[in-house]
Amino acid sequence: MASMAESNHDHDSEHSTVDECATAPEYGRALSSARRISMAEDRYDVLVGLPRLEYNLMDHKKKLFLVSGLLVLEGSILPLVLFYPLWYATSIRHGILFAIITSFFGLVSGLEFAHRSWRLIHKNDKYRPLDGTRWRFDFTHWTLSICYTIMTGILIGASIPHEPLVRPLAVPVPIFFIGAGTLCIVTGTMSALGMKTACKVSSIPKGEPQLPYVLTAVEDVVGVDGGGARPFRRRLLERYKVSREFRRLIAELNWFWGIGSVVSGAGSLAAVWVIPQQEVAYGVGWGEPFVFFVIWTWITVIWTRRGLRREKKLWAADSSHEKGVVLESTTDTQTTN
Repeated sequence: MASMAESNHDHDSEHSTVDECATAPEYGRALSSARRISMAEDRYDVLVGLPRLEYNLMDHKKKLFLVSGLLVLEGSILPLVLFYPLWYATSIRHGILFAIITSFFGLVSGLEFAHRSWRLIHKNDKYRPLDGTRWRFDFTHWTLSICYTIMTGILIGASIPHEPLVRPLAVPVPIFFIGAGTLCIVTGTMSALGMKTACKVSSIPKGEPQLPYVLTAVEDVVGVDGGGARPFRRRLLERYKVSREFRRLIAELNWFWGIGSVVSGAGSLAAVWVIPQQEVAYGVGWGEPFVFFVIWTWITVIWTRRGLRREKKLWAADSSHEKGVVLESTTDTQTTN
């Protein structure tokens, strides 16, 4: 699938037209810049023509660890820490118990969501997608809006009965992973088949080749939440445009997260309904996605580091080969003359 995506991408990239630049000038400039960079020599004579992302996660590690830790606390640890002591060690009514748990859901993510909303709608377009307008947000923002609405609706609806519905209250996170994984699989398939976007997807204009959602997620999350802003969005697309190995890495990670998320979410969902004890089922629904996320993130970090090292190694080798060919050609010409 990854090789199919590369082939289709190469084919489509050769057919960029003036109309594309007219409807999406910033996106067109990013593609043109990518072509220029790929033919230019790096000023340090290292990794000739490979666009630099110029973003280091460690420069933002304090915010990264703080926000990530709070989101994990809200989305997995806190519901379990509150549920079992209040369920077994107190006589509190179950409706009040789940009202307490639900009141904490969305507290951290809601504040972060509001913060990124403000960054996207601010009259300064620093964080918006390329060619984006003030009220369009980005693709990840719309995706999260739909997911949070569904998850919150389930939590509120299942908490309303006098005796809350414990099993439905355990499924929001598995449903989120199923949705996110399905999005990765659908966009990965579209990218492999060379299909076009049906609407603007963050910085990708409508009618352009669809890119895997993992790339869009990286663009949006780093561009807005990580402070990379529009320059990072542009450099990321430039890198994807010119580097075959980078496209391969993105496609592989997209399938890895897509298939893994769907399997994990579906497995958790099935376990919640099959396990006889609803108290145990509740723990599985909130705990298993956390375990999956930690393992998949750890593997992704290792995979990405190795993939980027391989990309740079192959790019350097190709650049050296091209230099050798040019040098031989120049020498032969001088000898003939």
